[in-house]
Amino acid sequence: MTPTPASETTLADRLEGLTFGAAFSREELHVLSGSLLENAFPAGAVIIQEGRRATSLAFIETGTVTIQKEERGDSERHIIALSRNAVIGEIAFFDNEPRSATVVAQTDVSLLILTRERFDALAETHPDLAIKVLFYIGQVLSRRLRQVTGRYVGLLA
Repeated sequence: MTPTPASETTLADRLEGLTFGAAFSREELHVLSGSLLENAFPAGAVIIQEGRRATSLAFIETGTVTIQKEERGDSERHIIALSRNAVIGEIAFFDNEPRSATVVAQTDVSLLILTRERFDALAETHPDLAIKVLFYIGQVLSRRLRQVTGRYVGLLA
């Protein structure tokens, strides 16, 4: 499905209801709204395919997705289910490498998408806001790394 530009006023209202939106002022949310795209996926749709190149990330507004990792023999291993307020696609957003996992819509899903190109444009016009976005995503990555480290240590015990 092709992402569509979001209406700034209504999107700012919707962003306020997300954890991501709580990190920003109302004025900042209006500016961010102009940088986001919207896309919806039906249950069962592949949202992100492991190995494909892309440089966008998405905030889950509604629905649940499953993160899957390819294993030998063309099977996929379920890693985790994520829902409202989660961020997906953030690794490729930063490192410009192929997607590291597959994301499948477990239920109907609505996403708010930030492409690298739109982020770069935001950074040109509103650098302080872009830094706040980066810090928010950095916190998400930090929490995930702590979770993975805790699981890994648990497996070693």
